[in-house]
Amino acid sequence: MSLFDKYLNKLKLSKLADKAIYIVTEDTVTIYGDTADKELSEIASHIKTYSLLFVRPAEPFMSALEAAAKGGEFAPNDSETRTFLHTVPVADSFSEVPDALKRRKAVFVRGQGIATAAPFGAEQAFIFASSVIFSGFVKFFADAGEAALLGKPYDKELTLELLNSYIKRFAVNDTPSLDKDIFQSEQSILSAMAQAGRTTVYLGLVDSFFGNISVFEGKNIYISRTGSSLDELENETDICPLDESTCTGLTASSELASHRRIYETTDKKVILHAHPRFAVIMSMMCAEKCENRGKCHYACTKERYIGKVPIVSGEVGNGPRAMVNTLPPAMKKSDSVTVYGHGVFTVSAGDFNEALRLLTETETAALKEYQKIIIQ
Repeated sequence: MSLFDKYLNKLKLSKLADKAIYIVTEDTVTIYGDTADKELSEIASHIKTYSLLFVRPAEPFMSALEAAAKGGEFAPNDSETRTFLHTVPVADSFSEVPDALKRRKAVFVRGQGIATAAPFGAEQAFIFASSVIFSGFVKFFADAGEAALLGKPYDKELTLELLNSYIKRFAVNDTPSLDKDIFQSEQSILSAMAQAGRTTVYLGLVDSFFGNISVFEGKNIYISRTGSSLDELENETDICPLDESTCTGLTASSELASHRRIYETTDKKVILHAHPRFAVIMSMMCAEKCENRGKCHYACTKERYIGKVPIVSGEVGNGPRAMVNTLPPAMKKSDSVTVYGHGVFTVSAGDFNEALRLLTETETAALKEYQKIIIQ
């Protein structure tokens, strides 16, 4: 199986796409996936990139993107948008795609879907496309929810329709049992991490390239590498001494600093971080008017919760605005914490079963809170 077929399968198996096509332009044009019409092939040749990926999102993502793009280019404040996309341009036809892709990594074409060009192959294009799907979905529901909170007009009928469609297809109902006794050997640790990662992706709690996972044993942190797929963690784990005595963490997750601080200040042994959609949405919804409005992802000081799960601000990295300063203190009080626009971190003193249960419970609580806001 080619890498292009691999990522097309990921889009279909995760129920993110109804149609997906890679058009690869090297010496000749090669098409992978669904049938590409002439206009898409001409665009791929015109922009002269290694590969063009076109995705028509499945419902309810397509309708959410159409609504999010109603006013043109959009910029939700979730971490995927801030990290990978910045803004999402909107085109009325395929003819506008080449110019849009000169400015941004992906473009949403009204009535059609997402086009993204990647000079480095299948994986990069997949990341961009899945980020647009996630961010458009988050923007639509966060905007609708905030309008409901503030008593402002919004399309309640469409919001309820898409919400019910999402619940039927994606709501997590059962959490499978994961391996226990994971600390028997290094191999058992790595195997447990790979299993937990695959299960998190399978349950739809994270798109495969987002989130991270770690285990603390002895004096070492076993952590997924930056850019790794949670459903493909075999050979994608770094072993980093807690005391930072070696530089093995150079390829580790960008959130290694936060993981290290949590292990230093608690008795926990595993960390699971994912981006469940409604936990992210609820973390961004706030009716408060304050001086930090618009800077919520790093400057929010208000105590906020999803059920009993605290929401904290913080950016990736080690700077003064980083989550390494906000997340670990919160995890001393709660085994599940949501970071504004970024997702949920859960911990356990044993194996990954408790961390996964907390993750699904946090997402379920967020979905129920959102339903109450829209239905009231």
